Amino acid sequence: MKTFLSIRNVRVVYPGGVIANDDVSLDIREGEILALLGENGAGKTTLIRVIAGLVKPVSGELILGGRRYKPSSYRDALENGIYMVSQMPQFFDGLTVLEDIVLTLKLAGKSIDVKEFKVRVKDIADRLGAKVNLNSYCWSLSMGEKQRVELLKALLLDSKMLMLDEPTTHMTPLEFELFKSTLRSLASESRSIVFVTHKVHEALAVADRIAVMRRGRIVGILQREEASEDLLIKYMFGENGHDRVFTFKPYSKVIHTTREPVLEVLDLWVRGSYGQLVVRGVNLIVRRGEVVGVAGITGNGQKELFEAIIGLRKPIRGKVILEGEDVTGRGPAYRVRKGVAIIPEERIGWGLAPGLTIVMNVMLSLLPLNSMGRFIINWGRAKEIAREVIAITDVKVQSPDMMVESLSGGNMQRLMVARELYKKPKLIIAMNPTGGLDFQTSKIVREMVVDSARASAALIISEDLEELLEISDRVYVMSGGSIRGVFERPFNAGDIIKAMVS
Repeated sequence: MKTFLSIRNVRVVYPGGVIANDDVSLDIREGEILALLGENGAGKTTLIRVIAGLVKPVSGELILGGRRYKPSSYRDALENGIYMVSQMPQFFDGLTVLEDIVLTLKLAGKSIDVKEFKVRVKDIADRLGAKVNLNSYCWSLSMGEKQRVELLKALLLDSKMLMLDEPTTHMTPLEFELFKSTLRSLASESRSIVFVTHKVHEALAVADRIAVMRRGRIVGILQREEASEDLLIKYMFGENGHDRVFTFKPYSKVIHTTREPVLEVLDLWVRGSYGQLVVRGVNLIVRRGEVVGVAGITGNGQKELFEAIIGLRKPIRGKVILEGEDVTGRGPAYRVRKGVAIIPEERIGWGLAPGLTIVMNVMLSLLPLNSMGRFIINWGRAKEIAREVIAITDVKVQSPDMMVESLSGGNMQRLMVARELYKKPKLIIAMNPTGGLDFQTSKIVREMVVDSARASAALIISEDLEELLEISDRVYVMSGGSIRGVFERPFNAGDIIKAMVS
């Protein structure tokens, strides 16, 4: 096959020294579906953003049609026949599909005769079997329909190469089959398709060739007939399912659980921000005295599950039971009053209030949420409490009167965790509690959570598998919005990884 684009020794370094792409070389061929496979942080999205002109490499080059291709913007990519579809396509919800497509093409510099345009859209949709109602409002589209509209935009721009970033994240099985057929039709027209995914079975089902990325590098390129699930997992994670050799050691402080459930999630179904099903029939249980983990690669419903459990997102079916009480219809404030400590991954704006001092952030969380306005705060005592909270994790501050946003990210996280655990909660619910923290701070946070769970319980949703293997008594694995496996100690990391990429 003829090469459409050559990537040669591309290196991308983000601020802070994070190497996202490390000497990446790859040929993208005409008429081929190339799967770019890898776990979170492998460098897949960065690579296609380099091609799209959205990220500038520090070294390396791109060769397009025998000449050097050096895009400085996404418009450069469009003008060279390259179209990128992001994981969550952006639409103007108040517009019809027709209006949204017309706007996109005009932004790309195309002049349009609407009458002729409608005929062309219908011809392309019919040819691809991608039926789309042009009069539908964008807000009403399913994720599969949005992806098909994005493909229509690409063809109306006469794109020769399409890059699709985790396009099936929120598709139903039927939508996936239709989408796969559409991609095969596009490839048959000599277009180049780059299909970014972390799911092994999708790569095997869709691709002609599979390039596997790990830690910013291409570690293997296989023809579809050469590939198998076990071989691809080996490339993704190294020998025996993981090259990083998990060094987790379960904490020596044994957590003695009872059979008494603190939290029960029963057949929970949740829609995402665009109306698509993102949590599908999840069941899990957390008993008093234990740490339960939820593992999964980003975008498999963990965030929406967290929001539904804490009362921030309303499920369409199922129940959340807290100490025997159905709290499904209750909001976060009620659950906090019932003894739930919530540790979100967003520090500023959700976990901590910007524009306020440390002492104010501590007190706003500790005061009964339904009684604000009826308290006269003893600020001397408030500062004493803030200092006690600060001491729990040795937050590095000069004074509790400092503005909270003046803290480093790690110290913000320490403060947020310490404040929640100061309440002596009945249940801790945390989402990526050590995200972005250094080794020592992560260790402190983990130990605090485990110590607190001995007298209460904890549900930890995290993308850090090593963290979950270290602190959890039981791990649920989410993929495609569903629970793919439940694992007890002693953990087999390879089996958990297979469930994550299934």
